[in-house]
Amino acid sequence: MKDKIWKALGIFGMISLVVLLILIGLFFISLTGKRMTYAPKVEMESPLEALEFLGEKGGGTKEKSEAPSRLVIKTGTMNMVVKNIKDSIEKIIKYTQEKGGWVVSSSLTELETIPSGFVTVRVPSENFDEAMVYFRGLAEKVTYEGTQGQDVTEEYVDLQSRLRNLEASEAQLLKIMERSGKISEVLEVQRELTRTREEIERIKGRMQYLEQSTKMATITVNLALSEELLPIPPAEKWRPKYVLLQTWKSVLGFWRGFSYFVIKVIVWAVVWIPFGVAIWFGRKTWKRKKEIKS
Repeated sequence: MKDKIWKALGIFGMISLVVLLILIGLFFISLTGKRMTYAPKVEMESPLEALEFLGEKGGGTKEKSEAPSRLVIKTGTMNMVVKNIKDSIEKIIKYTQEKGGWVVSSSLTELETIPSGFVTVRVPSENFDEAMVYFRGLAEKVTYEGTQGQDVTEEYVDLQSRLRNLEASEAQLLKIMERSGKISEVLEVQRELTRTREEIERIKGRMQYLEQSTKMATITVNLALSEELLPIPPAEKWRPKYVLLQTWKSVLGFWRGFSYFVIKVIVWAVVWIPFGVAIWFGRKTWKRKKEIKS
């Protein structure tokens, strides 16, 4: 009985040792991270077969590139009460231009009852915090201030990888084009080459847009003479006075537009009245002739 127990323990020990050695081997393999791959040689009998193979493989191997420094698109919003809206907008524009930025859009509504305005500018990202501080200094009171950063590093790196693969595909397609003989083969390769180049240009345009957006931050400043005239901040839900004033502003805008329409109608009367009179007399004459004939 004892011999059987010792024999079972020996077998169990051997199995445990083998499992332990396997685990240790797997651990060292995972540390090194090195895998040997074998790439078989592929021979293409015709340019069309090469084109099909190229489409399946995606135009080349994907190389792992080092991630660039973080690419972040910065945006800021500020609602503030000022003494003079026009002067404040001019100061914001002047500061922006001095820093190498530009004005995206601006507006100034000079109504006697509810004057307001806004300006959206682009400033270099390194001057973003400085610009927010300067704009804040122009205000009597800041009712809302918000900043946001959109990290586009992952998208940019993915675009870089896709661009490399497409450029490799373009190079392979040009080689296939050189040895193409039949017109049908040439046309098919040409179509694939055109599609690849269009995709390359699209990706380059997107990358350029991301680069420009991360270099230049966007800041929107809303200005008014009182807090009730500023847009409702996201955190606030109950601002009846603001809604009332904005509605009244819309009503005034409607009547202003209607008055312009009336003025235009009156001015154009020198054209449409003679035409109207001529049409009326013509119709009346035609009815008379019709009655006489009948």
